[in-house]
Amino acid sequence: MKAKYIPVILWGLCILLATNNYNFQSLLFAQDINFNIRLIPNFSDLFITNDIHLDSKTYVFQKVGHALSFGILFLLLARSIGDNVKAIILCGLFAFFTEVLQLFFERSGRLSDVLIDIGGVYLAYRLSMTVKAQGGVVPAFWHTVQKIAGAFADEKPR
Repeated sequence: MKAKYIPVILWGLCILLATNNYNFQSLLFAQDINFNIRLIPNFSDLFITNDIHLDSKTYVFQKVGHALSFGILFLLLARSIGDNVKAIILCGLFAFFTEVLQLFFERSGRLSDVLIDIGGVYLAYRLSMTVKAQGGVVPAFWHTVQKIAGAFADEKPR
């Protein structure tokens, strides 16, 4: 195995740990790792949508975490394999795999989460293309700082 794949594998394992731990909040705040196995899951749970609670800060935090974690996975994978299209496909398949796998760990696997994960992958892809078009991270950063500064600049004399 080539060393360039180690960050991808480690990050993928972190995603698996976070998504399959019985209690995400307990993992996050108490570093408590606990897996509960369900040998015969209900695959129809993948299609549940009535548990979407956009008014819950915890729910929104978790979904932002979904998008961010898969965006990072895309960036690591795309850099390792050198092919954005393959990285997008692999990340999408991994997102689907993690949601199905959650059903075996008494977690709530949802296809809606796959869409959120793929959204994170897409945003990371767009960000990487923008950074590449601007010549790298440093030029992209300074270009963004200049845009923000320009937005705060008062162009009209008072």
